[in-house]
Amino acid sequence: MSLRGRPKIPRLITELPKIRVFKPEVSCGEVVLTFEELEAIRLVDYLDYTQEEASKLMGISRRVLWNLLTSARKKIADALIHGKTIRIEGGTFELRTCERCIGPKRHCRGWRL
Repeated sequence: MSLRGRPKIPRLITELPKIRVFKPEVSCGEVVLTFEELEAIRLVDYLDYTQEEASKLMGISRRVLWNLLTSARKKIADALIHGKTIRIEGGTFELRTCERCIGPKRHCRGWRL
């Protein structure tokens, strides 16, 4: 009998980044940032959405958003402090089809921030 956890619900992201690798002149390793970790950082730290707003936009709970932010910030700090390459790839996500699509059912509810 294999034990499997709950399947991950794909997180909504707005777009794939154009640049996916950030590398210092001399790299001492690598960290991998997932697309949804980058989206959480973009929404909260760059666009100044509240965590509640960002979690709704990504179709996830505030707790999951908090976990994504914590993980992403730790990876970014590690890369900056230790001179590591940041590679953006992977994760469980779907691209948002419009600015208002939120929630686990992935249909447009006409919700706006």
